Amino acid sequence: MKDTIKNILFITILLCCFSSVGKSQVSFGGGLTYLNEVGIQVRSVIPFDRFNLIPKVSYYIVDDVTSMSFELDASYDLLTFGDDNPVYLFSGPALYRNSSNGNSISDFGINLGAGLQVSHIYGEIKYTTLFCTDCGGQIGFSLGYMF
Repeated sequence: MKDTIKNILFITILLCCFSSVGKSQVSFGGGLTYLNEVGIQVRSVIPFDRFNLIPKVSYYIVDDVTSMSFELDASYDLLTFGDDNPVYLFSGPALYRNSSNGNSISDFGINLGAGLQVSHIYGEIKYTTLFCTDCGGQIGFSLGYMF
């Protein structure tokens, strides 16, 4: 059951990323992220009026461990200043995967956060909690450029 849910979440994120390629208002970006480790992140923003769908894939740079996250956040633009510079809140499910020495662990979690985009530069701060034993909440952030 747990593997089925993981596969469904992964396929949903990939479909959102690829289905958005044909839309003209969809934007793509990338940057740095931090959640216990520094990493790189690629993302897409699919707009729906004041709501957005933001699929994200992050790869964390860790010695001898492959660590990735797949997130699908829904955001709401609280306010917009200047020329389309939103301040937004977001939340959504996340899948975190760590692999080392042939062993692999996947954990589900939930993100809650806030972000700001000025021109093409975005910044976010988030709180992530994972549904696993001995996993606590973590505070992370992202900073990058939208194309």
